[in-house]
This record gives sequence, structure tokens and C-alpha cells, in this order.
Amino acid sequence: MLCSILIMKFSGYKLFFVFTIFLSVSPLSAFNNGYPIHEKPYMIVGQMPQFPGGKKALNKYIREHLTYPFEALKHNIQGKVNVEFVVGKDGTLTEIRTVGPKLGFGLEENAVKIFQSMPKWSPGKQDGIAVPVYMMIPIVFSI
Repeated sequence: MLCSILIMKFSGYKLFFVFTIFLSVSPLSAFNNGYPIHEKPYMIVGQMPQFPGGKKALNKYIREHLTYPFEALKHNIQGKVNVEFVVGKDGTLTEIRTVGPKLGFGLEENAVKIFQSMPKWSPGKQDGIAVPVYMMIPIVFSI
């Protein structure tokens, strides 16, 4: 805790201002969203994470694992589901979730399932060091 006293003269009166600043260090302050501060996921890095085999292999994997929920087919629901996730330093996918407008009828859940079953990616690198990186990939459901 730091304490400062400021004395000012105003219209013949002495005014005292006391400023107190609390400084604390706790083990939790070294973390941000479960990551140590220095390991918070990056948005852009020098070498972005990559699916094994590259973009063509990723598209093939998504096509082969994409299932269209019966209820969505029945109600003729189609559109884009944006899947956001973090590729960890070891290439595992975490924090998998959908962002943006919801289409419903199980489309978001099926998009998330695809990413939950994916193999490890090549991690992103910053200055040659593997770091966690945020990624977002759109999944298009069309009939």
C-alpha cells in the first residue's frame, strides 16, 4: 500500500488530500482466462497453426466428418457457423465454441463436434517458439 499526502492552500485554508493506492500481488493475478499472462493466446503470429496436411486436408476432414442434423434438414435450415478455438503450444485444440448468429437445430453442436475430434495441429510460432493461437473457421451448412 502506498500513501501520499498532498497539502494545498486554497483561499487561506489548507486542504489535505490523502491518496491511497493499494498494490497487491496474488497468484491469480499472474493468469488471464486460465493462461499465464505471457501465454495468453495470440491473434496473429509469424507462423500460424496448421492442420496436418494443410488446408486441403482440413477441408477434406471437415467434409468427411460433417453431419447434417435431421431437424435442420426437416426445417430447411442452412447457413454459416463460425467455430472459434485455441490451438495450444502442443497443437491440441481447446476453448472450442461457436461465435456469431445462431442457426439452431443442432448445427452449432455438430460444428463443434468436428473440431473436438480433430487430430493435433502444428502449433503456431512466434519468433520460433510455439505459442497458443486463436483461430476461427467458418463451417457452411447447405442443402
